[in-house]
Amino acid sequence: MTHRAKAKASVSKSPKRSMAAPATTPPPTARRARRTDTALQPATPLEVLVSRALDQELEWWFAYAEGALSRDSVGILPSYAAVKVLATEPTDEACRGRAHELARAVHGCLQTLHPRQASVLRAAYTPRRWPRAVEKAFDVLSPIAVRLAFALNPWPARSGHTGLEEAAALRLSAALLVPGKVKVAKMKARAQALLGDAIGAYATARSEEACS
Repeated sequence: MTHRAKAKASVSKSPKRSMAAPATTPPPTARRARRTDTALQPATPLEVLVSRALDQELEWWFAYAEGALSRDSVGILPSYAAVKVLATEPTDEACRGRAHELARAVHGCLQTLHPRQASVLRAAYTPRRWPRAVEKAFDVLSPIAVRLAFALNPWPARSGHTGLEEAAALRLSAALLVPGKVKVAKMKARAQALLGDAIGAYATARSEEACS
């Protein structure tokens, strides 16, 4: 056997190497900022827990409890409250009782706020989707940024199937694609100030309600 033939035979007997790319761990998905964290900037573990509870509570109210209370059928609690009930009295009756109690407390606190503050919270916590460019630029402040853009031009062009707010969001999205057309930093600062004022007022109302 020639040297070339031996070399060819040696190669054919060696294990084949996989040409597939090595497995890689996908980058972690960025956690969406908590609205209350954006507004309150909690610094201690206790402040973080309070901020988380307020965020869960407001999301629970606007996404579920407000409508359920109007039907007198509140049966679900936000996570922080459910954990407390289940640790002490894990029954459906206890959960429903606490859910009704909490819903009435939240409703009462929201009614004590200035209408603008309550409107900001409703905008921030009402579930909806925004154009990708808007969410990329403003994250959790998107609904307030859209309201601010809407205030600058309350009659954006729209189709018969598009509401004014949706039309304002689409117009803002298109403007964001033009470099320098939208003063993002200024709008974010204004939106954050409005959200911070609203959440701060709600937190104060809740603490006063809890102490009463």
